[in-house]
Amino acid sequence: MDGLALISILAVVVEKLVEIFKDIVYAIPIFPNKFRPLTLELLSLTFGLILAFQSNVNALQLLNVNTINPITGVVITGLVIGKGANFAHDFFHTVGQNQTRRQ
Repeated sequence: MDGLALISILAVVVEKLVEIFKDIVYAIPIFPNKFRPLTLELLSLTFGLILAFQSNVNALQLLNVNTINPITGVVITGLVIGKGANFAHDFFHTVGQNQTRRQ
């Protein structure tokens, strides 16, 4: 499977997981309202990191960006996945445009 397609699919999975957990987070009565969005954001980033590490996908490597430690690329990929499908699409669209301009 194409790596960028995998990242997009994982980002959609994270969005759906967070959507499921959103109802649970908002159903907890003792949880302060001001912490609910932050909790969902942290859940999203955590799911993104877990899926990136489990699938061992590295967006920087797919974009031909060399790093000293490949874990850096996996972590960045996890953060991109954790922000969701729209963010992942925008990220790769912007990076792709920048690479086209350099050539």
